[in-house]
This record gives sequence, C-alpha cells and structure tokens, in this order.
Amino acid sequence: MDGVVCDELLQEIIQRLPPSSFAAVSLVSKRWLSALRSSTTSLSLSIPFSAHPLQSSSLSSILSHYPHLHSLSIHSSPFDADDGESYPPSPPPKTPTSISSVSLSSDALLLAVASSPSSSRLNQLRFATAAIPVSPAALLSSSSSLTRLTDLHLSSVFPYSFRWLAGFPFIKSLSLVFCPKSPAALGPIDEEIRVSIEEHETRPMKMLPLERLSLSGLPAGERAMWWIWRRCGNLRRLRFRACEGTGDGPSSPFFPSCLPGLLELELRSSRAIADRVLLHAADRCHRLNSFLLHDGGGSEALHHFIAQRAAGLHTIDLRLPLDLHNYHLSAIAASPSTHSPCLSTLRLQSCCLVTGDGLRSVASAAAGKAIEELALVNCDVVERDPGLLCVLGQSLPRLRKLDLSFNETMTDKELVAMLSSFSGLVEIKLQGCGKLTDASLVWLLAFSCSKLEVADLRRCPGISSPAIETFVLMSFRLKLLCVEKKKVSEAAMVAASRRGIWIGD
Repeated sequence: MDGVVCDELLQEIIQRLPPSSFAAVSLVSKRWLSALRSSTTSLSLSIPFSAHPLQSSSLSSILSHYPHLHSLSIHSSPFDADDGESYPPSPPPKTPTSISSVSLSSDALLLAVASSPSSSRLNQLRFATAAIPVSPAALLSSSSSLTRLTDLHLSSVFPYSFRWLAGFPFIKSLSLVFCPKSPAALGPIDEEIRVSIEEHETRPMKMLPLERLSLSGLPAGERAMWWIWRRCGNLRRLRFRACEGTGDGPSSPFFPSCLPGLLELELRSSRAIADRVLLHAADRCHRLNSFLLHDGGGSEALHHFIAQRAAGLHTIDLRLPLDLHNYHLSAIAASPSTHSPCLSTLRLQSCCLVTGDGLRSVASAAAGKAIEELALVNCDVVERDPGLLCVLGQSLPRLRKLDLSFNETMTDKELVAMLSSFSGLVEIKLQGCGKLTDASLVWLLAFSCSKLEVADLRRCPGISSPAIETFVLMSFRLKLLCVEKKKVSEAAMVAASRRGIWIGD
C-alpha cells in the first residue's frame, strides 16, 4: 500500500496536513519520514552548547535531509519572547528538532548552514547563539551561498563590524543583539572604525535594501553602527530595545540621516537614548504612522515629539509609569489634522500619572472619533475615576477592539456601562480583572455576541465554567477564546471544535 502513492503526491498530501500531525507522519515508515523532510520548508533547531565541540558535519548531516527549507531557526537557548502579545497565538515551529550533545562554534555552525542543500533557497535565518558570537568573516564567507536571504536575526556578532552586509544584496529585515565586549577590544576596534570612516567618506556609497532594523543591547560609546546608518535610506521600521547608545555618537550626523522615510518607531527600555531619538524623530520623521515608547523617556522630549508628529500617527503605544502626564494626552487631542483624523489605535499601560481628564480630552477631540482600538492595561485611572469607562464608551463610536487587562478593581457595573454604549466589538481582553463575575459575560453576549471574534478571560476567578460554556455556545462568530482549560466544559469543547474556535490558556 505504501508504494501506491508516488513521492510527489505523498509530499503534496503532507504539505496539507496541520503541523501537529507531523510527529505521527514521521513514524509511519522511512519513506514517509523522507517525504516529510523533503516537504518541510520551515525548521527549528535547538543546539545545546557544551565544553566538548563536535564536528560541523553533525549539523550538515541533519540539514542534508531538508533540501527545500525557506526558513531556518537555530538557537542555543530559548528564543526571546516576542514583544507584546499576538492574537491568535503563533503556531509551534514546524518540525522542531533537537540535537543532543552538540557544541559548535557559531562560525562553524553558520558555515554548515551555508553549505547545506537548502542554502540558496533560504529567505529567513534566525541565529540565536548568544553563547558564542558569530564573526564578520564567517558572515562574509557565507554570503556567497545564502544568496536569497531577506530576513536575518543574529543574537551576537563580534567584533562589531558590518561591512559583510554588502554581501547580502536582498536583506530587507535585520535584527541584531549586541553582546558585551571586553575592555581590551575597545581600542583597536574603535581605531579601525575611525580609519574606515576617513577612507570611505569620499567614496560612492551603495545603499542597503534594509527596510526593517531591530537593535537590542547596543552599548553606550559604540561607534560601529555608522556604516549601517549611512546606508539606510530605505528604512521603514526601526526598533531599539535596552539600548544605551545609537551606535554612532551623540554628535554624529549618520543616525539622523536614516529617519526621513521611517514609518514605524519603537523604543523599549532605552531611556538613555530616548530623548535624542525623540527630538530627531520630531524634526525628521514626516511619514511616521506608528510609535511605541515603553519604560523610559523624558517628558519634555516626548511632548515635543507628540506636538510635531501626533497628527500623522495611526498608532500610539505608551508604557510610561512616571513619564506620561495629562498634558501629553492634551497634545494628542490638540494635534491638527489636515484631512480626516488619523489615530486609530491608542494603547496605554501602567500610566500612573494620567487622570480621567486627560483621557476625556482625547475621546472628545477629533482624534478620538477615529479610534478603533483602545488599551488601558493596568491603569489605575479606571479605579480612581469610576465613570470614565462609560464616558469613553459614549465618545468612541468606532471602537472595535478593547483591552482592559489587569485592572483588578474594575467591577461588572463599570464594564457594562461601557459595553452598553456600543455593539460593534470584535475583540475584548479582560485578563487579570479579578472582580468581574458571570454578569459581565451575560452583558457582553447581549451587546456584542453577533460580532465578537476574540476574547481573553484568563485569570478572572469570578467567571465560572457554566458561564464560559454559555459564552462559547452563544458567540456565533467567536474564533479565539483565551481561558484556563479547567473552566472549559466538555460541551464547550465539542461546540468549539465543531465551529473552529481555538481555545487556549
């Protein structure tokens, strides 16, 4: 029977199966295992490093079974969690593989990838081997084989030099995690950078195709990023995370020169550079439409940025416990709009100094009329101003997505007062709202059951299993429900399975 189906048809069948069935498919026969590997386009490898390195042939042997990979992830430790939450949750990596007792230097590992049968097909490579940095020389050497790479993540590169990027002519997305370097390395590398700048200042430059750049852990005083900044004229998305510098010095013109085309800017836990970035962005980012600032930023620089750029922003995401004030929200409300209001998403997290007056000013302004997504996560203003949610519900006619997670003192009455003002919700998140009871779900069904697609009800001890069951049975368009499995009855699971509702905790 195994020989009745030809290899091409077998691979076509396997490609249509869900990833959860791959483990079972691999056990059918050696032929099915080979067909599974040949049809695999996305692979995740876990490489535990030890003190006794093996030959790179071990990795090469494994990769030889996967000739059609388009995406490859290699990590020596668990991946960094993605920023924020995504719905629906990402599926598990396809055909995850673990290599036991393998220890390779990152250079040897990278060169093994470059010599694999799928190297010329790879579009995405995630290289999270922070324990041992990869060298620029190995990256340059591998560029001749990884000719189609468009997305590259490197958890550690040393020494800091980025000329190898010129060998990857199609990279549009680059993510770099910087590792601490020894004091002994600072002198020679910085001198090399100074000489390089002098040598190349008068030479014609070829711009990089980079559109998305993410930097994590960039240390203060580092100057190696000048090479990238000078060639990033096409940059559309820029992310800083836990950075203490911009990589080219406070008085350098290179970093500001890459900002004019930027559409998205994110600053996470980067207080040391926040003011400089905000001031440059205020003056240069004329096309910016998405802005995120978490855990650090000067109040005055932020106010200047908002006054200059808020009119064009579609998304504003702020987590500033001690830096966000009412006058920042007033600046958002007062931002001029040449056409229709732009602001569609406003997310505030742990903003302790904001009051109801600030939020009312946004909701009552023209900017508030266009808001479709609102998040007030762990914002004690919900507790301090009991009538606020009702006012917001009446003032935001286009609201479709609502996140009130971790407002532990919010009651059914306050939530229902807001829900009663509109019936168009497609997504609601109430994780960690400890005082909500079954009554909230009853009213949620009454006002939004015809359109609601996503609901997050985790860590709500006052909501019972019978209420969850009724909610699943009566929410006709529900696609995703996040709730503890112990609260999901057998009847609810059957109904969810029949209607394609994903339930997880």
